[in-house]
Amino acid sequence: MLSNSKYLLSGIISILLLIYSCGEKIKHVNFDDPRAVRNVANKLLKDNIKFSSAGYFSSDSTRSIIAGIESSEVDQFGIAFTLIDFVDDELKVVYTTNTLNGSFDKCIVDKMKFSSDTNEMIYYNSKDYYLGTGGGDVYLYIINFVNRKVYYAHLMVEKSVGVSLYLSDNIDNPSMRQFFVSYFKKDYHALRIVRSDVL
Repeated sequence: MLSNSKYLLSGIISILLLIYSCGEKIKHVNFDDPRAVRNVANKLLKDNIKFSSAGYFSSDSTRSIIAGIESSEVDQFGIAFTLIDFVDDELKVVYTTNTLNGSFDKCIVDKMKFSSDTNEMIYYNSKDYYLGTGGGDVYLYIINFVNRKVYYAHLMVEKSVGVSLYLSDNIDNPSMRQFFVSYFKKDYHALRIVRSDVL
């Protein structure tokens, strides 16, 4: 009888510890440790995280975390970036982009900053992920988490049309526009800027 009480008490304590650990708030993280940053992203998102980074994404004085997620579901194939930031002294998911065209396979993802901006942004380059489908598409994204905007360039290669570049309408920074155009011009001198995202 006494041993049954011990097992029951032990079981109750285990359940209480599990509940407490599941509801544990994340208030501290070593932003200099990539594994600690990834662990925070995994705890908060529990998703297919392919990229994580700490930086000054939402403020020039406080660091936050960006996590890149890839979805391969039929109705939602692509990638998204999530901002994890402090809210009331606790790390929480604050913003997630819409699903974007691309994959984290063989891509380039990094932090970047223009001289005119105080905060860091995320730069994504799909490289040749979409090439080999008869034509080809390359996507470049710059994500500004302060103003919650995704700026992008979409390179389209079609034999019958040539090489075309679409720049998203929300690009209002001349340096950013020049960055996108010059990146592709070095490989495609006959590049033409088009007004439609679809050929």
